[in-house]
Amino acid sequence: MNPEYFQTIFLVSSKPEKWPNQFAIITAYNPMDQPFSRELNNANTEKLWRRLGNRAFLFINGCSLDLKHQEKGFGFLGSLAEAEKIGTEFNQRAIYYISNGNLDLIDCNTSECFNLGKFEDRVYTKQQLAKKSPSTDQDQ
Repeated sequence: MNPEYFQTIFLVSSKPEKWPNQFAIITAYNPMDQPFSRELNNANTEKLWRRLGNRAFLFINGCSLDLKHQEKGFGFLGSLAEAEKIGTEFNQRAIYYISNGNLDLIDCNTSECFNLGKFEDRVYTKQQLAKKSPSTDQDQ
C-alpha cells in the first residue's frame, strides 16, 4: 500500500454541522496508483458521482500534506462492505471509512484495516488552510 495513504488529509469546502456516524470517502482518481490524465480522472469522478447517487453527501478531496497531490472524492453514506465494493469497481487500492469519528484506511483487495486516529484531526476547510499558509491555491 502506498505510504502516502497513511498521511492523507481531507479538504472540504465547508464542514457539516454534524458528521454522519458512519461514511466512506471514495475517489476514482489514478486507479491502482497509475497516473491518469486530468481529463480521464475527471471522467472517472463523474462516473463515481453517478454510481453513488443520492448517498454521496459531500465533496471531499484527499490530499498530500503539502497539498501538491489532490484527488477529488465524495463522502458516501453506506456500509463498509458497499464502500469497499465500489472502491473495487473503480480499481481503487483503498478507501477511507469513518465510524463514530474514527478514521480507518481499508485495503480494497484484502479488507485489511488500518486505524488512523480521529477523522476531525485530518479534515480542513479551504479557509482553514488559507490561514495556515498563503500558498494553498491548488488545482481542484
